[in-house]
Amino acid sequence: HDFFDRSNSWADARSVGQFAIEALAAEARDLTVLLDQAARYAFLEPLRPICTQISTLAAKDYTYLLNQLAEFQDDLLGAKDDYLAPIKAFMHGPQRVAYDDAITFLRAEEANFAEVPAAEVQPLRDLAASAHPYRGNGVPAAKAAVTKLRSLLAALLKSEREQAIATLDAQQTRLQAIEDFAKLDDACRSQVMALTVAARDAIQTARFVTGIRDRLQRYLTQDYPVQLALASRLAAPPPPPPGKPGGAVTSTPPTARYTSATNLRPKCSLPYVATEADLDTWLAALREAALAEIKNGVRISL
Repeated sequence: HDFFDRSNSWADARSVGQFAIEALAAEARDLTVLLDQAARYAFLEPLRPICTQISTLAAKDYTYLLNQLAEFQDDLLGAKDDYLAPIKAFMHGPQRVAYDDAITFLRAEEANFAEVPAAEVQPLRDLAASAHPYRGNGVPAAKAAVTKLRSLLAALLKSEREQAIATLDAQQTRLQAIEDFAKLDDACRSQVMALTVAARDAIQTARFVTGIRDRLQRYLTQDYPVQLALASRLAAPPPPPPGKPGGAVTSTPPTARYTSATNLRPKCSLPYVATEADLDTWLAALREAALAEIKNGVRISL
């Protein structure tokens, strides 16, 4: 009764002992099912030696249980109070649902947590590291943290997307204002703007702040110069037909090439800019790097 919370109502010793053996065997099977989930729930591991002990007792003769009760009763009752009862209540109740939600959220949103105060995430980390999540208030604290973090991350992602889209809009305005773009027909303009559309779609659907920033940076440093070069190429007049033998050969002007200003590598030994003199030194090095690109026929996108 103390261990199983139910009575052994048999009257004779054999039946009492046999009923106890059957109950112990059933308990061992139930614990084995729980232990099958130990890879996911590491805190179940303390059940393993208890399961082994109960399985061993279930294999004994009924007389052993009756005559040697003092040898194992304290161990079993202690195991019940310390592990079996709280773990079963946890695994078969609403706390496990909250635990699963918190751990899943922690793993799924890990890449975003660098953008929020560490204290807001700590209850989730504490719960994930806990050897006894079924004790104390770790689960309620983590559940409250998940609710707050969902709101914080939603606002953070919204703000980051809005800033990134505003940058895309500004670059699109610049692109559409250049002379080469104005010469294009609608089909060619759509071709040039395809990279802007792709970047916008990726930013709108990105789940992580770092994903938004990385995609915007890739657009600014790679896609935007490609768009400028494509607009120049599409706006260039078609090459003249091949000249007749012995006739003059008309050369085709080279297609404009572009690189992003962020790709410039000025040769400057300063570790940082702290004074006006430092600024003059750095700007001179930047000008030299930019001028070298221009002399090589490369335009610098801003």
